[in-house]
Amino acid sequence: MFEQRVLPHPGTAWALRTFRGPDGGLRLLTGGSKAVRAWDAATGEQVTVFDTDWPGTHDFAVCHPDGGTPVLAVATENGVWWHDAITGVAIGGDESITDMIWGMAVARMPDGTQTLFGAGHGHPFVIHRWDAATRQALPDLGSHDDHIVAVSVIALPGRDPIVLATGWSHTIHRWDPTTGLQVGPPLVGHKGIAHWMKAITLAGGRTLLVSGDSAGEVRRWDLLTGEPVGTPIQAHPGAATVLPLWVGGRAQLLTSGDDDVVRRWDALTGELLGEPAAGFDPVLLTFGGEQAIATAGPGGVRIAHFGLT
Repeated sequence: MFEQRVLPHPGTAWALRTFRGPDGGLRLLTGGSKAVRAWDAATGEQVTVFDTDWPGTHDFAVCHPDGGTPVLAVATENGVWWHDAITGVAIGGDESITDMIWGMAVARMPDGTQTLFGAGHGHPFVIHRWDAATRQALPDLGSHDDHIVAVSVIALPGRDPIVLATGWSHTIHRWDPTTGLQVGPPLVGHKGIAHWMKAITLAGGRTLLVSGDSAGEVRRWDLLTGEPVGTPIQAHPGAATVLPLWVGGRAQLLTSGDDDVVRRWDALTGELLGEPAAGFDPVLLTFGGEQAIATAGPGGVRIAHFGLT
């Protein structure tokens, strides 16, 4: 039986990520402005302390290049900084891109290589790309009208991945990373800056794109057609993050916001489910088939069941 626990963290941990250690065990990365730690998610033991001498930190991503040692990529005000995700030691990387990087995403490409995507905040407002194995820059993707603050990659069976980017223009753009072409028209409707994008595939095979914005609104779209699905969900009074997941055969959304609570919704109907729980930026953990949720907060990172039955 899984034991609920709190992992202490210096300052506030505002970013949680998961990756596999060299033994195959699940590790939880807790990142913030003052400290970045990696924990054994099953035991709660701290296993890695990262040097945090970065010029401003906006996001974190863990790459698994060619099945080798996982690498931590840090989005900073001066490009991407790289660390060995197991030892925490800084390693070399590309220094040709000095743009301020906000959101990041990593994905396996059709040719088997792994690519890191970074939201370029400065002009010319492009999606930067790096080869995760060599950490060298690849050609930019896309061209946007304003600052980009978030990027996401969604892989669909039998199709090339779709890269999504959004920013100050309040619109979501879809790109084919293989051809470099835009996929359909931009998705328009958010009142605030849409800064969080995830996807969930429903029982019938339809994939929903779920996006949260700086006004606390969550919207759902058909990923391929770009058509809105249902009415917007006013999930929180401030910026909303979204975690799609399946619970008991039901597609659900976990959202968090500036009110420091996590709420649960039916992914298709938008119905509010259960009671809110404390925390923000939820991530899903699985231990031997048993699910739990990790949420960040001022007192550390809480791992609990959160009603996942």
